[in-house]
Amino acid sequence: MSNEINTFSAQTLTEITARVIGAMGAPTKSANTVAKSLVLSNLVGHDSHGIIRLVEYSGWVEQGKLIPAAHPQIAFSKETTAEIDGAWGWGQTASFLATEKLIELTKQYGTATIVLKQTNHVGRLGEYADLMASAGLMGIAFCNTGGAVVAPFGGFRRVLGTNPFAWSLPGSGAFNYVLDFSTAIVAAGKIILAGMSGEVLEPGLLLDKDGQPTTNADDLTNGGALLTFGGHKGSGVSVLIDLAAGILSGNMPAAISQSGFGNGTVLIGVDVSRFASVEAFKSVGKEFELIMHNAGEPNSVLMPGEFEYQTQMSRSKNGVAISSGVIKNILEVADRYKVEIPEFR
Repeated sequence: MSNEINTFSAQTLTEITARVIGAMGAPTKSANTVAKSLVLSNLVGHDSHGIIRLVEYSGWVEQGKLIPAAHPQIAFSKETTAEIDGAWGWGQTASFLATEKLIELTKQYGTATIVLKQTNHVGRLGEYADLMASAGLMGIAFCNTGGAVVAPFGGFRRVLGTNPFAWSLPGSGAFNYVLDFSTAIVAAGKIILAGMSGEVLEPGLLLDKDGQPTTNADDLTNGGALLTFGGHKGSGVSVLIDLAAGILSGNMPAAISQSGFGNGTVLIGVDVSRFASVEAFKSVGKEFELIMHNAGEPNSVLMPGEFEYQTQMSRSKNGVAISSGVIKNILEVADRYKVEIPEFR
């Protein structure tokens, strides 16, 4: 049955994922970097950005859209700005290079902005925003996604990408405050994951190709469209991300892009110590957490990033649950690249 659940350690999943990515042609270092990033998404509870992405990535490799042996480069760096050329390689390796450079420039100048061009799927934006916060920065990240799969408010045709946005601040201790969301009401990967796992969608997420509400996940791949979150508000945020990130990166808005793939990505950092000490964020944050936690029933109110922290602690201890439907799809990818995965059989 496609909805049967199997549990694996993060280490096992990372080793499996790195083997498959390596077989696609990635150098060992790149394969390990991407594998750790994907499995971290599983660990923090965002399975739509986890190892299931191997299916999508393999397709891009076979189509020549993802060049597995490519290495990202700093195209230019001038004062508070820089550009990273992902060379159509792994989006994660380009994003880590960009984040490292952003932290360096922000520490030097107080603020910095970096744009990534020719970049494939970057993974979970919150991962990079979290790294910025750990470095004492307020981090902002957003990207436009090359394929149009989202209908704007008031419409039913797919003209927008899922266009995610992340915003982070240094936390009080165990975790940083990281807000990370798709401007679609749900990430496209979650719809795909639901279809692989044999799940019926909640109403209000998806329209079919005729513009009618549907709970069938397969309707997304058959020309349907996701809806934006928050009605006109989420739609407006998505439009601005599509324009800003699309034009700055050269990726272009999803409805105009000729490639139909890639993530035009923008990272912005602010050194909070220029205005208030990091210690203030820790102390005020701790007090604010208590206020938030007491605003409802026990465990009903969480800070941004707290769900991910709690989920990571739980899954690191108890393992990551993977449906047999997802395993089947990954095994099909592995078989094409002649990779043995006895752990999944």
